[in-house]
Amino acid sequence: MAASGVISNSRKTLALVTSGLGTAYGGIGVVAQSIRSALEPYCRVVVWQHPPFWPRPLRIAKIAGHVLLGSQDPPDLVIYDHVHLAVLHAMVPKFRNVPYAVFIHGVEVWQALGGRRREALLGASVIVANSATTVAATRRANPWLPDVEVTWLGIRAASGQVDPGKLPPNTLIVGRMSSPERYKGHDAVMDAWPLIRAAIPQAQLTIIGTGSDEPRLRRRVQQEHLAGVRFLGRVSDEERDRAYCSSRLLFYPSEQEGFGLAGIEAASFGVPFMGLAGTVTAELFPAGNGVVLAKDLTPHSIAEAAIPVLTDSRLASMLGDAARKRIHHTFLEEHFAARFRAALGKVLQIDFPQE
Repeated sequence: MAASGVISNSRKTLALVTSGLGTAYGGIGVVAQSIRSALEPYCRVVVWQHPPFWPRPLRIAKIAGHVLLGSQDPPDLVIYDHVHLAVLHAMVPKFRNVPYAVFIHGVEVWQALGGRRREALLGASVIVANSATTVAATRRANPWLPDVEVTWLGIRAASGQVDPGKLPPNTLIVGRMSSPERYKGHDAVMDAWPLIRAAIPQAQLTIIGTGSDEPRLRRRVQQEHLAGVRFLGRVSDEERDRAYCSSRLLFYPSEQEGFGLAGIEAASFGVPFMGLAGTVTAELFPAGNGVVLAKDLTPHSIAEAAIPVLTDSRLASMLGDAARKRIHHTFLEEHFAARFRAALGKVLQIDFPQE
């Protein structure tokens, strides 16, 4: 690969090119925040932001300003938290010999890539992915994909723990509702909801998140008379955590998820979640380690997986405990930090602590 030179010597300067940091920018914003936290103790990290909510001309002007200023004194490494941003690297002549990393997440690379996006991946010193599932799906669409470092994500340790077996049959969906990307499982759960309510009349479904598809989903609830369903829209992190702690089961039957932070967040409190067989959930939670897997997205399969957890208190408690242990052993911020630093180790040549 091009731009494969290694970096050595004293404290390095790294530029993180991102749409933004934190939950306000979705899952990718959470990853960007984790990247900065992983590297700041050992490197100087500067953030070059491409604000997604600004009008396009202003977004381009801002990121171009960052890049042009940065090119006057180039960083030792540039980290692009999205392949769409990585195309900027080739546009700056002074970056020609600056190594760079690209983080790939999911559906944005699960399609044939050409032109600048393909060249951006081919030219990277290191490509990092959030799961082996993402790598496999990307390579199916792009057989030319170079080697990729798999770096599972991590979250902050939950502040509390719940016993889902002691909770009523409350269920939850957390995720963006996007018309072009209807893969979070909202429709599949709504299709199965009459079967679930028939078996458990007191079951409740809370939906957190918003997006362009929300009006359509709200109309479905009204037109199909789906009882026990409520939308909370966008909520704070604290409100989201309270919703996790009030739920016996999180629904996350996504076909096209590269990782799935909502499931990890719920599990960190001891809340089991339902994923889909053959997806990233099976990779992250092997042998049903704290999750239940629906066979497919049919109403029968979704209901068949959910109903036992909502009716069997002992099963819910057992799954929740296993899920929480899995998170605290594998998916905390410090676990991600160690994995990410190891992925960059050959390029940075920094003696990171062994963890």
